[in-house]
Amino acid sequence: MTTVSAEAKVQTGKVKPAKRRLSIKSKQGLTGLLFISPWIIGFLAFVAYPLYRTVFMSFHNVSFGLKTGWRYKWVGMDNYSRILLEEIDFVIEAQNFFVSTLLYVPVIIALSVIIALLLNRKIKGTSLYRLLFFLPILILNGELMDNMSTYGGMSIAANRFILETLLMIIPSSHAVMLIVDLFELIVQLLWYSAVPILIFLAALQKISKDMYEAASIDGASPWTSFWKITLPMIYPLVSVCVVYVVVFLANFEANPINTIIMESKYDGSRREGYASALAILYSAVQILLIAILYYATRSRSSKGR
Repeated sequence: MTTVSAEAKVQTGKVKPAKRRLSIKSKQGLTGLLFISPWIIGFLAFVAYPLYRTVFMSFHNVSFGLKTGWRYKWVGMDNYSRILLEEIDFVIEAQNFFVSTLLYVPVIIALSVIIALLLNRKIKGTSLYRLLFFLPILILNGELMDNMSTYGGMSIAANRFILETLLMIIPSSHAVMLIVDLFELIVQLLWYSAVPILIFLAALQKISKDMYEAASIDGASPWTSFWKITLPMIYPLVSVCVVYVVVFLANFEANPINTIIMESKYDGSRREGYASALAILYSAVQILLIAILYYATRSRSSKGR
C-alpha cells in the first residue's frame, strides 16, 4: 500500500522525484573537459582544417595558375615514395635529427634539473641568473636571432679572438677545435634548456621545506634527500619537458629539415604536394620520438598501470 501511494503521489505531482546527482568521477571528468576546452576550440578553429588540407595535398600534385587557380592531380603515394626512395635528402636529415634528439634530450633534462637546483638556492643575484637563462626564449625569434646566426653570434668558432687566445695557450690545433666544438655544444644545450629550467624551478619551489627538515632530523644527507624527496616530486614534469624539447628542436630555425620543407614548397619540381608529404613524415618522426622518450621517462607508478 505504501509503495502504491508513493507512486500515486509522484504521478499526481504532490511529491517531486529526487534529482540525480553527478558522481565525483563525472564531476572530475567535466572539470578536466572544461580546462582543455580552450585547446579543443583552438584546434577546431585553427588547426583541424589546415591539417586536413596538408594531408589532402600530400596525395596530389598541386599547381597554381592565375586563371585556373589551384589544380590538384591525384598521385596517391608517389610523393611519399619519392621522398623515401628517390630523393633521400630528407631521409638523411631525419636520421640525423632522430639520433641527435635521442642523445640531446636526456642531457638537456639532466642539465635543466641541475641548473634549477642551483637557481633554487638562496644566493645573491638569483633573479639576474634566472633572467640570463630565460633570455634565449626572449630573443629566439625575430631580426635579432637572424643577425646572431648570420654574423656568428651562435658560433664560438666565428670569434677570432677566442681562437687566437686558445692557440697561444694550446699549441695543438686539433685540441683547440675540440674545445671550441665542446663549448658550442654546451652553449646550444643551455639555449635549449631555458623553459625546462623554469618548469623544474617552479616545481622545486612547491616542495614543502618541512619534508627536508624531517628528513634531516632522521639523519638523511642532502644527496639522499635529493633522490628520496626532490627527484620523485619533480619527476612527473620530466615527460612534459620531453615533449617540449622534442617539439622545440624539431621547429628550431636552424633545423635543416625545416629548410628542406620550405624550399620544396617553392621548387617547381616539387611544389606544395611534395612539401605537404614532407611535413606529414616529419610529424610522424616527431611523434615516434615523443613516444619513445615518453615511455622511457614516465614514472614507475604509471608503468605499473
